[in-house]
Amino acid sequence: MDKRWLCLFALVILAGCNRSSQLAVQAVSTSDAGQVGRTQLEIRLVPYDRDSLFETMIAMASTPEPRPPAELLELRDSIAAAQERWRSSEAAWNDARSELQSLSDRMGRMDRTSDEYFAAYQRFDDLDSQEAGLGRDKDRFFDRFTELQSEYSAQADSFAAVLTTWEDETFASYGEAVDSLLKLIKREDLYDTTDASGFASFTVPNGRWWIYTRFKLPFEELYWNVPYDAAGAAGDTIVLDGSNAALRLVF
Repeated sequence: MDKRWLCLFALVILAGCNRSSQLAVQAVSTSDAGQVGRTQLEIRLVPYDRDSLFETMIAMASTPEPRPPAELLELRDSIAAAQERWRSSEAAWNDARSELQSLSDRMGRMDRTSDEYFAAYQRFDDLDSQEAGLGRDKDRFFDRFTELQSEYSAQADSFAAVLTTWEDETFASYGEAVDSLLKLIKREDLYDTTDASGFASFTVPNGRWWIYTRFKLPFEELYWNVPYDAAGAAGDTIVLDGSNAALRLVF
C-alpha cells in the first residue's frame, strides 16, 4: 500500500501533542424512563480516524463493496413487523388471563345464587372464549415470527459469506497500516470498559483522537467513531448515545 498519505495524516495528528487531558466517556441508552448506562462496553480511544482508513482502502479495492439484496432487507422488516404482532397478541392474551384469574377469585367470594354471581359467570364465560382465541393467535404469530427468522438467517449467512470474503481482501493491510501509523506518531490505542453507570476513564495525551465502540442490536449495530480534541482539560466528559451514533446493518 502507498503510505505517503499516512505521513500526511500523522503530521495533522501530531500538531499540538503536549501534556494530557482527563476524559470521562459515558455510554448510555435512552428510553421513556430516562438514560441508563451501558455497562461492560469496551471503549477505545485511537489517535487516527478509522473511518478514513477504511474509506481509503475501499476506494483502492479491486471490486465494489457487496450490497445486501433488497429481498433480504424486506425480510428483515417483515421479521420486525411479525415480532410486534406476536408481542401485541401475547400482551392481550396475558391481560385476558390476568382478568380471568381476578374474576375467578372474586367469584369464589360471591353468593352463587346472587345476580352478581350470575353476571360475573357470564363475563367469565365470554372472557374464557376470548382468552382461548387470543392464545391461538399468539401461537400462530409466534410460529410465523420464528419461520421468518429462519428464512432470514439462511439468506443473511449467505450474504455474510460474500461480504466477509470481500472484507478480508480489501482490508488485508489494515493492521499493517495502523501499526505503521502508530509507530510514526509514537502513540498507542487507549482502552477502558464501562462501569455500572456506563463510565470509562482515560488520561489522554493532547492532540486529536477518536472515541470508538459499538453496541449490537438484533439486525443492526450502534457504531461510534467520535472525534475528540484533547487540550489539557482536567475534566472533559463525552456522552455516547443515539444522537452521535451511526446505525449500521450487521449480518
